[in-house]
Amino acid sequence: MSPKSNTLALGIASLITAALVLSGCSSSESGDAVSSDTNTSETTASESSASSSSAAAATPTLRDGTPFIGERTTIETGDDPEAPNISVSLPPSWTHGENIPAGVTDALSSNSQEPSGFMPNTTVTVENQGTATKDEVLAAARETIATLDGWTEVKYTEIDVDGQQGFRLSGTWTAPNLDVPLYAVMTVVAYQADDNSPVYLVSFANQFTDTTNMQTSNQVEEINTSIEFG
Repeated sequence: MSPKSNTLALGIASLITAALVLSGCSSSESGDAVSSDTNTSETTASESSASSSSAAAATPTLRDGTPFIGERTTIETGDDPEAPNISVSLPPSWTHGENIPAGVTDALSSNSQEPSGFMPNTTVTVENQGTATKDEVLAAARETIATLDGWTEVKYTEIDVDGQQGFRLSGTWTAPNLDVPLYAVMTVVAYQADDNSPVYLVSFANQFTDTTNMQTSNQVEEINTSIEFG
């Protein structure tokens, strides 16, 4: 059975809305344009292809060996009792967002504004996909992400996230009312507790504009590679 395409579309629409609501900014001419060059994506720390299994080790570290600096925090997943429990390592300069847009279950936001005026943030959606298979859910999610205005895919990696099938995807897109492209790193997971349970689309959409800021890249990497279900 096909996944709920309307639900997937809602997730992308929510991502767009949340990016603007959480940024707390409008257009700006002071920011540097984000490069979509493949070499940039390969060297950006946030593009680590390490799985959450590695992040869940006794001493979790970033790709360069730097220990995680955040504390574990629980992600809000909505009112569905079958939805997975999710936690991540939240860097000290990040907080749970307020005034979260409809369709988004939780949001994490940096307290440091970028030169462009944008506030780096992570929006989280957890959506029941019913009897759709994991492969169907992930394929539909990737196709729907491609509908973002001006979307240019930079890197795609299939990953295992705490024992669940998923992928990490990076690229740039053009957000309304911003004069600089948004760089997005998305971790998308098809979560299923067991063979008799529904599949949930779990997506972490991390967005920022300054790819030269290694501190932001490390913070995004820490959030992405520390996802745990339980």
